[in-house]
Amino acid sequence: MNATRFEWGGAMVKDSSQRAMDSGHKNEDAVAPKTAKGIVKDNSSQRASLGNDDANQAGSFFVEMKPFLSVDQQVRHLVETGIECPDLNEAKELLEDINYYRLRAYWMTFEHNGQIAKATELSSIVDIYRLDAALRQWLWAAIQPIEIKIRTSFAYFLSRDYGPLAYRDSLLFADSSRHGGLLSSIDQEIARAKKNQEPCVCHNLEKYGDLPCWAVVEVMTMGQVSSLIGLLRDDFRTAPTAKAIAGAFGQRPPILKSWLMHLCAVRNLCAHQGRFYNRVMRIRPKMLRKDIRWASNKEFPTFIVIKRLFEQTWPDRWNDMAIELGHIIDAYPNVSLAPMGFPDCWREVLGVPKAENGSEADAWAEQ
Repeated sequence: MNATRFEWGGAMVKDSSQRAMDSGHKNEDAVAPKTAKGIVKDNSSQRASLGNDDANQAGSFFVEMKPFLSVDQQVRHLVETGIECPDLNEAKELLEDINYYRLRAYWMTFEHNGQIAKATELSSIVDIYRLDAALRQWLWAAIQPIEIKIRTSFAYFLSRDYGPLAYRDSLLFADSSRHGGLLSSIDQEIARAKKNQEPCVCHNLEKYGDLPCWAVVEVMTMGQVSSLIGLLRDDFRTAPTAKAIAGAFGQRPPILKSWLMHLCAVRNLCAHQGRFYNRVMRIRPKMLRKDIRWASNKEFPTFIVIKRLFEQTWPDRWNDMAIELGHIIDAYPNVSLAPMGFPDCWREVLGVPKAENGSEADAWAEQ
């Protein structure tokens, strides 16, 4: 009997009967996969599910991929979806700049049970998109000094207490397996930097054969630095070091570790131009006792975390950042902040003054 094979990403996936023959075992169910309603018909979709074998034998199939749509077809689809597009040419120009699938995520706010709310205009969706883009720029600028300082503090205190190669000492970290995996990924970053002829990396490798803490932190990703800090042992060995690193931000180690992991996720989202508005944040930051009422899996806690870090580290800089944040949000008065978990008193909580006039907000909207 010839085995049926399915094409999948260039690889041939054998069906259950062929797998049974290859393994030398008889498979009674291999002749005809069954579903709860009986035999799968021959005209079923030929896309096999790559789940477990039982799922394939039970007749689990993928649906047909949606066809390609030209920009004109995408505009028509927008209208058919229920989105009001007064100027079709403007809608076309928009979709030539912004991927339909990217924009699609922003009108979920207007959906209920798969239906777009009546009178939803494309301009309202674009306002959310532009607010989201502006907030990502603000977040990127806010996280940048935090990232640089955490690299600096980690390298300084770890090498001060345990030497220039302390980041390679598994005894200083709680999980030797995870630490080993991190070292492997860090070595890959070092190799990549060497290939790119980074002067600092080449100099240290040629002279010392390795990179000290203060050099390797400039090669590591933010995720690697955050993970190493998160793995620092909390016993007598490294507790003083962990406290010193967290103390540079005026926080306790458990709080800082949580905040760094959260901000790392936000940073990467911003770096890849991902959607921040109305997102479920999978990595939730621990909140200080005074902020516990604002804890959620939405975006508002991100701003509280950044505010607390600036208050303790650069207190004279937060006021300007808060004013800028207010200008960004005020530029889009019709966009609801509720999907981001913002309370009505968000200005008071974040220390954002009310806009006295619309000039600054208008400037943001025109960007």
